[in-house]
Amino acid sequence: MNILIIEDEQEAAERLRMFLKRHEAEKHVTMRVIDVLDSVNDAVAYFRSNPAPDLVLLDIHLSDGLSFEIFSHVEVTAPIIFTTAYDEYALHAFKVNSIAYLLKPCSYADFAAALDKLARQKAFFGSGESNNNEWQRALHESLQETSASVRAMQKRYKSRFMLHVGEKIIILPTENIAYCEAEGKVVTLVTVGGKRHIAEQSLDELETVLDPRHFFRISRKYIVQASAIVEAEPYFNGRLALKLLPAATGEVLVSRERVRDCKAWLEGA
Repeated sequence: MNILIIEDEQEAAERLRMFLKRHEAEKHVTMRVIDVLDSVNDAVAYFRSNPAPDLVLLDIHLSDGLSFEIFSHVEVTAPIIFTTAYDEYALHAFKVNSIAYLLKPCSYADFAAALDKLARQKAFFGSGESNNNEWQRALHESLQETSASVRAMQKRYKSRFMLHVGEKIIILPTENIAYCEAEGKVVTLVTVGGKRHIAEQSLDELETVLDPRHFFRISRKYIVQASAIVEAEPYFNGRLALKLLPAATGEVLVSRERVRDCKAWLEGA
């Protein structure tokens, strides 16, 4: 199977390569990455001058715009697995040849399930009216599955945390969390009023239960709420420095590989 990766984050692209190698070993199939592109323009140029791959792994936010722009310039006949940090594009994604919509950070299990789904539907990519009808039916089913999945994910985000403070238990509404700060293995929830509470979850765990419409993982150390960001300015080595309210104890920097997504998130937050 020839696979085209269109992803502008090197770390994310390498993660996809790792998933493909694992799937290849487990399923005893050939998974060949024929190219890795990072922009709409490069993708358009590729599809104009190359035969369609067997599969496209496509991020939505690319270095020069949304990947949906690709489809306004060229016809893409290959099946697509979308990978993105944003759930609001799911319905749009299934207007093109999407078979799966994976929210970052996606697990290998979710990725493998999408590849297994492609294998089951492989016959639908042939010619003929019967196959075309089956493919349309499969797309409709995929749309229903993904819509249900997105709704389920939105429902699972926490609206409040139960915290142990001395001998008492307090309830902290999620909207009252300004940011989450990790120092070693200790994670602190900082409230909009400046109070600090030790969290029982790791920063990785908090990332999965905080609504990404309001919270963003800017680095290994911080998850911030949009309303807590007072200003942002360019910083050394392509990073972004944030000023938070209440003020953090040290510098709050957006990792270089997350700057673009952070800006996109802030514009839509």
